[in-house]
Amino acid sequence: MPAKGFQIIGIEAKRHRKSAPQKQVRIDHNTNITSVRKKTKTDLAVEMRYTVSYGILGIVQLDCEIAYHDENKDEITKAELKWEKEHKLPDNIAENVHNRVLAQGSFEVLNIAKKLNLPPPFKIEIPQIKIGKKGEMPSSKNNSPEIA
Repeated sequence: MPAKGFQIIGIEAKRHRKSAPQKQVRIDHNTNITSVRKKTKTDLAVEMRYTVSYGILGIVQLDCEIAYHDENKDEITKAELKWEKEHKLPDNIAENVHNRVLAQGSFEVLNIAKKLNLPPPFKIEIPQIKIGKKGEMPSSKNNSPEIA
């Protein structure tokens, strides 16, 4: 994967005190590229902001840096020029770095959200063991099929 490394530069998180308990919370995820700079002929440093908004409950925001590597020096040069002119990256690079931030940042946000007593930013399914008689089906509706 060309996008590698994930370094947090800054964290901003807040739970709004006056918010009443909510029955259903809309959780929005947003990633934005804030800057791009060429480190070497084959490497870019992409700074990004990952924001998870919990509506009136609160917000968690991570500023981070992703290293992007491509052996094709022309791709790096093209990406740098496109950023300088349009503040955009080529689609393949942009997709790669956005997905890297979502993959790595979600777990950081999960830890921060837990400390602020906010809901997890994504659905978490914890494996469970069911102990019972042979051939007896568990009574829970949410059981997933057993796969060997």
